[in-house]
Amino acid sequence: MGRSGSRGIGLASVLAASALVVPLEAAAADVDMFDGQWQYQATIYGWLPSMYTTFRLPIAAGGGTTTVDIKPHDYLSDLKFALMAAAEARRGEWSIFTDLFYADLSSLTAHVRQINLPPPVSTVLPFDTEASGHVRSTVWTLVGGYTVIKTPSASLDVIGGFRYADLKLSADWSATGPVGGITLSGGASTSVRPWDGIIGVKGAVGLADDNRLFMPYEADIGWGSKQRTWNGFIGLGYRFDWGDLLFAYRNLSYIPNGEPTLDKFRMGGLLLGATFRW
Repeated sequence: MGRSGSRGIGLASVLAASALVVPLEAAAADVDMFDGQWQYQATIYGWLPSMYTTFRLPIAAGGGTTTVDIKPHDYLSDLKFALMAAAEARRGEWSIFTDLFYADLSSLTAHVRQINLPPPVSTVLPFDTEASGHVRSTVWTLVGGYTVIKTPSASLDVIGGFRYADLKLSADWSATGPVGGITLSGGASTSVRPWDGIIGVKGAVGLADDNRLFMPYEADIGWGSKQRTWNGFIGLGYRFDWGDLLFAYRNLSYIPNGEPTLDKFRMGGLLLGATFRW
């Protein structure tokens, strides 16, 4: 299938999934989420993160690492399927929040920027070459929350729950050193499925007298038996009569402990979304 066909399937998949999240005619911008009754909201969003995967490599005594990065322009034409959505159910101060991110990318172009050799060598080889890669990532978050601050212009929830990820990452490359005397051809792949307990905060701060312009935020950290994770989100939102429009930056990182191939994995980039309440 050509690149235009893959891009069309990816976009159609996002739009079709988004249409099922919430009937737009049911959305109401003036819903009071804190009126003591069950209230709901759903967000559909597009997140285009840059991805940074640091692989451990058996290239020297004691190993070494290389970081492979992928930018949005490297994978948009190779997007096979994507789904990004979040939802919240609230009754008074108590809430349940869930977020799902899924992306399947194949035959994409990645970049190897450098090779890091461990002690006693402790040097960085400044390679810069293209690599072919594949990324399939699923990240699902489910937390409960309790509102500890609620004013007309600000809110803060303490949250706790878990995050599950299913990450399949691979890259193959061939590089020549800066002087031409070093040639490195190789590749790496890994598949991890971590579960993490997480704690954090989320909320919003009004930035104008009518609170139509606001700053949403979220931050959490987590631990599992073999890894650590942290997630951060901050941006700007505007409340229209039909709902909220969001523009933000999000970062999600995993740092495994004892994983033989993967040293760390990070996704960070801009996010655009729309929230509807009913």
